[in-house]
Amino acid sequence: VAAALDVEAGVVREARLAFGAVASRPWRARAAEAVLTGAPADGETFAAAADAELAAARPLPDNGYKVTLMRNLVVAVLTELAEETAR
Repeated sequence: VAAALDVEAGVVREARLAFGAVASRPWRARAAEAVLTGAPADGETFAAAADAELAAARPLPDNGYKVTLMRNLVVAVLTELAEETAR
């Protein structure tokens, strides 16, 4: 996950995310970006953004665990970025 957040007064003003290493090619996570923009910079929003992006995921047999891993990674990365921005 590559991510950048612009957070002002606890609200996400702009978000950029890209996902890689879980599909045949990397992709820009535009559904997640849409959920994040204008929303509170908190765990609930981060989870909703991950869920929105991964809703259409169709893992290969024996790779279903990657969807859960990616969801958790997205939430962790966004949480860390938001905490760094608040400092």
